Amino acid sequence: MRLNIAAKIGLGFGIITLAVIYNGIKTSNSLKDSQVVNERITRIYTPSLEWINKLYSQISESRMLIKSWVHIDKIADTPDKLRLQQLHTTGYPDVIDTLMTLQEMWDSTSHQELLSDIHKSIVDSLFPKHEYIMSQLSTFESYDDPFIVFEVTPMTEDGGEVMSLTERILNKISQLQAGQEHRVNQERDKMVDQFKSFRKLIFIMLVALIIVSIIDGMITIRSLARPINKTKNILLQMSRGVLPKGKLTEGNDEVGQMSKALNQVVQGLKDITDFTVDIGKGNFDTEFHPLSEEDNLGHSLLEMREELKKAKKEEEKRQEENQQRNWASQGVAQFSDILRTNNDNLENLSYEVISNMVRYTKSNQGGIFIVNDNDPEKIYLEMTACYAFDRQKFMKMTFEVGEGLVGRCYQEKEKIYLTEIPEDYIKITSGLGENNPTCLLLIPLTYNDNIYGILEIASFNKYQDFEIEFIERIGENIAATISSVKSNIQTALLLEQSQQQAEEMSSQEEEMRQNMEELRATQEQSARREEELSREVESLRKQIQQQKLNV
Repeated sequence: MRLNIAAKIGLGFGIITLAVIYNGIKTSNSLKDSQVVNERITRIYTPSLEWINKLYSQISESRMLIKSWVHIDKIADTPDKLRLQQLHTTGYPDVIDTLMTLQEMWDSTSHQELLSDIHKSIVDSLFPKHEYIMSQLSTFESYDDPFIVFEVTPMTEDGGEVMSLTERILNKISQLQAGQEHRVNQERDKMVDQFKSFRKLIFIMLVALIIVSIIDGMITIRSLARPINKTKNILLQMSRGVLPKGKLTEGNDEVGQMSKALNQVVQGLKDITDFTVDIGKGNFDTEFHPLSEEDNLGHSLLEMREELKKAKKEEEKRQEENQQRNWASQGVAQFSDILRTNNDNLENLSYEVISNMVRYTKSNQGGIFIVNDNDPEKIYLEMTACYAFDRQKFMKMTFEVGEGLVGRCYQEKEKIYLTEIPEDYIKITSGLGENNPTCLLLIPLTYNDNIYGILEIASFNKYQDFEIEFIERIGENIAATISSVKSNIQTALLLEQSQQQAEEMSSQEEEMRQNMEELRATQEQSARREEELSREVESLRKQIQQQKLNV
């Protein structure tokens, strides 16, 4: 077939255009498939694995808590006992409800059945045994009942029924974890294979474009030797992955139109190269404009960028939430140790609590005020410890109910959080000295609807919501420990008073015994004196009678 130059060039670019369109379609399909796989990983399998890990942690923690219930915590309503009860009532139901919702989207029927079997074992076997133990050992006196201890203890020894059942459940959860991890790895391998196929397709299309360009150049070389030769050189460079720095001369004829189109293609590839390099470096805000509204490849790349940006934000959010949970968990463990080891002295407990709270929350200063209710008619709050700038402060300060921020917090039974504080406001109302922080937080230490004190901390940085929630959570534990310490102090005081009264009574008894002995001796002496007087009287009477007879 004899074709003119326009027809030849049109034929060549027609083939190239079809190849580009085909490549764009394949690229779009590959990206969409990858998007579907990534969405399944993000929306189903990764959250499923996280909640399964939470379930494993809860069951593992329940093993430790039920052993603590039987062997250690003889006091009612300890933090460990409350944690076990909370796990039964809210913790486990939240986790299993979420997993049951996610498992409906799982592909594996065996995993769904395994989760149902785990839930049934926990609800029908493990938790009823826990509840039996908790109901039997519910008071301090129940631990002294040999019948109850004998009935409950064998169920909770290592190797016993509860521990064995817990271990079997944990093994099943581990199987489910392994299955979900395997499924995630399969989906990720599938996505990697799709990207490999996409890369192979691009390579094939580049080779096809090179071949078509060379053939078209050979056909038109005699009539368009110089411009076609330049085009050929550029295409050869592109075939080696080198993009030309200059541009072809754009004329008004068919060759000029081809040069113009090639210049656009080169520029588009340069933009794509720069764009993909920035994306590879994690710069998702780089500018990129598709060649046209019909540029499938360009729009697909933009969609890919948005999906990657979204995935990055979600990952950062998950990491931040995990860091916050880890921070709170470590804080709970740290303050549990502090409260457990400082439960015999109120001042030592106050200092350890406020100093560690200031350091752990990266605050600047803090104070703790304990309710003094020795006189029910005059209740006030007394500072028992103050800590600021990495050192202990020795200050004596009291607040009446309703006086200042401390008294108001006690009266209202609600936390006070201020971020805008006048220059001299804290000096008048807070009791934290003369520094003027920009953020002030007061938390009532409440336990069983009773306020045992106020915890006040200040910082130059604003407290985040999770930090305030953590401090409120720790405040309840602090209040419970203060209640226990005050009860112990009151008990010790009553014991000392009773011992003093016993000693006084013993001294009085000894004094009475000595008085009785002296009285008895006096009575005996009086009796002897009376007997002597009687003998003397009798003797005088006889003498008088004798004198009368003589007369």
